[in-house]
Amino acid sequence: MRSSKWFAVLFFTINLLICSFYIDVWQNGNAVSRALPIITFFESGTFRIDKYHELTPDKAFVNGNYFTDKAPLPTLYVLPFFGLASWTGFISPDEKGNLFGPEVLIIGGILAGSVPLALLITLLYLRIRKYRSGISPVWLSTLPFYGSFMFVFSGTYFGHLFAGALLLIFYLFLQQKRFLLSGIFAGLTFISEYNLAVLIFFMGLFLLWKEKKIKPLLVFALGVLPSILFILWYNSKFSTSPFVFLYKYHNYNQLDQNYGFRLPGIEAFWGLTFSPYRGMFFYVPVLLTGFYFLFRQLINRSIANLLNNILFIPSVLYFIFIASYFAWWGGWCYGPRLLMGMLILLLFEVVTKIAKHPIPKYIVWITIIIGLVINVSAKATIVYDAPTGIYNPFIELVATKFLAGHLNPNNLLSIVFDVPSQLAFVIFSVTLFGGIWVLDIFRPERNLTAEIRHK
Repeated sequence: MRSSKWFAVLFFTINLLICSFYIDVWQNGNAVSRALPIITFFESGTFRIDKYHELTPDKAFVNGNYFTDKAPLPTLYVLPFFGLASWTGFISPDEKGNLFGPEVLIIGGILAGSVPLALLITLLYLRIRKYRSGISPVWLSTLPFYGSFMFVFSGTYFGHLFAGALLLIFYLFLQQKRFLLSGIFAGLTFISEYNLAVLIFFMGLFLLWKEKKIKPLLVFALGVLPSILFILWYNSKFSTSPFVFLYKYHNYNQLDQNYGFRLPGIEAFWGLTFSPYRGMFFYVPVLLTGFYFLFRQLINRSIANLLNNILFIPSVLYFIFIASYFAWWGGWCYGPRLLMGMLILLLFEVVTKIAKHPIPKYIVWITIIIGLVINVSAKATIVYDAPTGIYNPFIELVATKFLAGHLNPNNLLSIVFDVPSQLAFVIFSVTLFGGIWVLDIFRPERNLTAEIRHK
């Protein structure tokens, strides 16, 4: 038992190293918007970002002041760590007294990007390690995530992976019928990424219908309540009303009406499913294996089991919700980032099914390899920097830059030791596959199996 716990720590640590190899220091509007309140808090004791507001388009203008328009928890989570780094002298202001620099993006990228992805991978491993699918649980828990666009966002100070990790914990507690804890993490997810409240709401309704009693829902609501009270206070302090989010005062005029939502169109449905633009099956290819299990259920006439799954119907409704957003493509990004939370849950369940049930291994490996090519090469080149008007970012940007040797210099080796980006990518590849290989060799399940065979 002790060896299993130590291995879980080792597993998390190695994956954290892999997830942190590439660190985003580009001044992307999304990441900068989360970072600026941290800077202004330690410079002047305020969350107003007036001094730096020109650095990001992602901001709200309320009563003559600028604020971040982002959900607050990813900022509040990173704030004390930045303060500790500043207090210990690791970060110091420049000659003008300004604290803003790459350091806050690096700290935020590791804490809100790398740590959550390493945690997601570790939780998946802990779930599937007991199954004997013919594919090592180490490889099966790691490569589907590294072969997805979620890996592209590790090491970045976006909020999707942080919110996705909280969402998964909420989901796991919900499956265990630990409704109070589930509610607590549902609330934390909400104040990390507002739109995920819709998915949680649909799952809550499904819970009420499935349990057919009100007590579980009331206990769940009790867990959510502290986060609701917090966001009401937050809105009343920084917005115009407890019930009006700062997102309402974003620069985009489309957000003035219904926060930017409208009836969805065919373009959005195609664009978010199979399209190389923002298609979830293109950027998370392992999800395609889910169709194998879906067809098996249809053949076995067990579609009722699918409809009774607490994730299926809420995910369909949430997909329609995101497809209804005026900017369903998520702006300049790589993959369907607005669907990331939902896709984390789906990937978690699909990989669990692969581990539990027989499926031709070549199908799994083909989707994994395709995913690694599409997403690891993006991590090594453009990361998330795909303009809205590029409709096949992998072919038009990633493949072109990768084959030309124009690789991402924002990695630990290039930043700290000035290693050429091409050599850094080679070392990263060795670290990625070598680290997973070492974990597979020393995993307790493998050693236990060997002992049983020896006896």
